[in-house]
Amino acid sequence: MGKITKALMLLSAGALIATASPAAAVTGGPPIAYVINSGKTFDVYLGNSDGTGKVKVYSTTTKHSLWQIDVRPGGNQLALVENVNPPSILGTIKIISYSDAGVVSNVTSIAPSDNCQVLGIDYHPTNGSLLVSRYCNKATVIEARSIVNSVYESTPIFSTNNDGNSAAGYIRWLGDGSGFLLSFGHYPDGAGVNRHTLSNPYAPVTVYKTGSLSLPNWFDVARCSGGALDASCSKMLVTAPSGVLHLVTFDDFGGTDQGALYGANSTDGHYSPDNNHILWRQQDRQGYHLMIDNTVFLAKGPTGVKDWRQ
Repeated sequence: MGKITKALMLLSAGALIATASPAAAVTGGPPIAYVINSGKTFDVYLGNSDGTGKVKVYSTTTKHSLWQIDVRPGGNQLALVENVNPPSILGTIKIISYSDAGVVSNVTSIAPSDNCQVLGIDYHPTNGSLLVSRYCNKATVIEARSIVNSVYESTPIFSTNNDGNSAAGYIRWLGDGSGFLLSFGHYPDGAGVNRHTLSNPYAPVTVYKTGSLSLPNWFDVARCSGGALDASCSKMLVTAPSGVLHLVTFDDFGGTDQGALYGANSTDGHYSPDNNHILWRQQDRQGYHLMIDNTVFLAKGPTGVKDWRQ
């Protein structure tokens, strides 16, 4: 284990519980959302970081799957992408509203529109809108577009014609909302993560490269607690195509891969609200441990996508 891992990630279970007690997590509902595959349905649960407060807020029907979940900053609402298998791969976005106790009050479905396939979603850090990356017109267009009050905005934030050699994936707001990061690849240049600013979204800067034509399996961006994008939140957790979790730092000009964090069996990292802890999955022969830093949050379960809200 390298110096970065030891300095940033080795935290005791006692310290973890002390920083995220049940009492501190009441407003907005339990902060961690995760999915369990029961074999027939995908079930969405909320819970506190010390294992308390578990409550189920959603279940799919048979032959449906969930492949991303995102909790609104401040809580009381989450968004998920649900697919019907078979035949649709376009993805229905569902917005689930719930009380501080996790009691669901409303579920709003946003059906696929304009023959567009949803690739990724992310709530804005402050205004409650939802950023969506999509393939449109039979994947001839790659775009980023906002959803406000459950309706797609008429004009995309970013859009580019696909020449048949490009691919896109997950999308995440920068911690201060001044721009976004988009998983993007182009043949023969390779794949990675591009940084776009809202002031000039058509001049992206590449901040991470996978070293191949494969997109990252996942990435999550640090939160900006002070409201400004600085060194403390100019970093992200990237799951490489090999399935290994990496720490990547970036600035206006590019990024640096700081190396793997937890070894070959780590994947799907999410930052805690203060960036001091990481929710991730550790694979073994019987499934996955859902981990917070080096402490088991949920042992040996068929866990899927997850989020830790700001």
